[in-house]
Formats: sequence, structure tokens, C-alpha cells
Amino acid sequence: MSFTFHLNFRRLASLLGTAAVLAASLPAHAGPYTQMVVFGDSLSDTGNLSILTGGAQPPAGQPYFNGRFSDGPLWVETLATGLGLTGNANPYLVGGNNYAFAGARSGTGNAPPGLLAQVGGIWGPGHATADVNALYVVVAGGNDLRDARSAPGNTAATRQAAAAAAANNVFTAVGALATKGAKHVLISNLPDLGATPEAALLGVTAESTDVTNRFNLIMSTFESILEGAFAGLDVDFLDMAGIGAAVRADALQNGGATFGITNALAPCAGFAFSNGASCAVSLFSDALHPSARAHQLLGQAALRLV
Repeated sequence: MSFTFHLNFRRLASLLGTAAVLAASLPAHAGPYTQMVVFGDSLSDTGNLSILTGGAQPPAGQPYFNGRFSDGPLWVETLATGLGLTGNANPYLVGGNNYAFAGARSGTGNAPPGLLAQVGGIWGPGHATADVNALYVVVAGGNDLRDARSAPGNTAATRQAAAAAAANNVFTAVGALATKGAKHVLISNLPDLGATPEAALLGVTAESTDVTNRFNLIMSTFESILEGAFAGLDVDFLDMAGIGAAVRADALQNGGATFGITNALAPCAGFAFSNGASCAVSLFSDALHPSARAHQLLGQAALRLV
């Protein structure tokens, strides 16, 4: 199965530049939404797991930033600030609207709380109805895919089943929010797990790319399906896969001339397995997670989208 994202990274750079200008010029509370609520995993967790584990995760000894699995702020923080809703990206455990937990799968598991547990368990009891003027961010599935690609004896069929199950959980989560009355939702596909240093170190590059592509192919249909299934629901789809591919291609083929990222193959300085490159010019912080610079690009793209 082959599914490739084609994205003109010079065009993307233009869009990101526009988004950056918008973010810088927006006064507080000038956005179109009353609040932003976040569900997901380490791509979006601004500190819930760190608080829950007493600071044990992410682990000490590497330059993780204030409980985030990156060297700086995450994409949801760029998005929230651009919308004039900075505090909404804070962990819910300290009063924010961010219910994401690093390590979360997409289901109902509670160690840490999965996506469906976040939507139906943690957030659900205190919120009988959704805010019709809020933006709900739902991005998950990466840890399910990592499980599938590393499972002993995994095959194309088992990876397809895992991808479909994870995507279905994302669909179910959005459906639950829509049923509560949510009208504005942001969903996303996922960057290629096969392009991470982790996949190379583990020798599972092909399996990682395959399962990511299977998940992303399903997710690419969800914007129209969800809007058709729930009257009045507005769904925005963020192409994290395309952005990641464009930044990687720019780094490897264009010397980073467009995005300023030149190291797309190894973690940045201070993290295990680093090649010493500054995090400011690196695609990854550790072997799996995007750098703060990469998160900034994702957040700017999300801001431009919504």
C-alpha cells in the first residue's frame, strides 16, 4: 500500500509566514473562539503527565522544556496564543483546557488516560454540554501506531487493523464532542513515524511508514464524513504529515533554505543520540518528538487554517 503526500514547501512557507504575521498582530481575545480545548498525546501535552508523575516524565537529564516532550513550547501553544487564548493551552491539572497526556493511546485506557477516556471520562462529567463557540482540538493515534509497528510478527494486515482502530477512536471522540454540541473541531493526520530517528534506531522504518500511511489515508476522509454526519459541525483538517515531509525535504534537498531546519535525521543537542546540531535548526528534539521549531511551524499552519 502506498500513499504519498505531495506539498509545495515554498507555498507552505508563504502560508506559514502569513500565519506568523497574524499571530504577532492579534490582540488578546481577538480570535473567533471563546475558548480552545485540547485532547491528545505528547504532541499536545503541555505538562499533564509531568504533573501526574511528579516530574518523572519526561525524564530528567535531557533538555525537555517545563514538562513538555520537546525543547520548547508546543504547537497548541502557538495556536492558542495566536487566537488570544494563551492560558487555554495550559494543562487541565493546573486549571487549563488541555487534557492531552503524553503516552496516551486513542482508546479508553487510563494509564495514562487515552483519547476516549479524556473526552468521555476526565472532561465529560463536568461538561454536560460543549461550548458552541469553542475550538476543540483532537489529535491522537501515534502511540497506537508505534505499538502496531513494533508488535512481534506484525503484518500489513495487523498494521491496517491498528490504523483503522485508532482512526475510528478519533472519529468516535469527535462524534462524542459533536453530540455534546461542539461546532468547531480541528483534527489532523500524523507525521511519518518512519522518518523519526526512533524508527531508524529500532530498525522499523518501513513498518513505521506503512502504518502511518494507512492511518493517514483513513483520516484524510474524515473532514467531509464528520461534517456530513453531524449537522452544523465545522471540521478543519491539519496536514501534519505534509508539513513534516516538506520540512524534511527542504532540509535534505534544499539545505534548509525555506524553513531554516538543516538537521532532519537526528535528535538535537542535549538529547540522547544527538549529532550535536542546535535544536533551533533541528526537526526533532529527542528521537521521536518534534523540536520547538518544528512545533512552531505546525502551530502557525494550524492558526492559518482556523
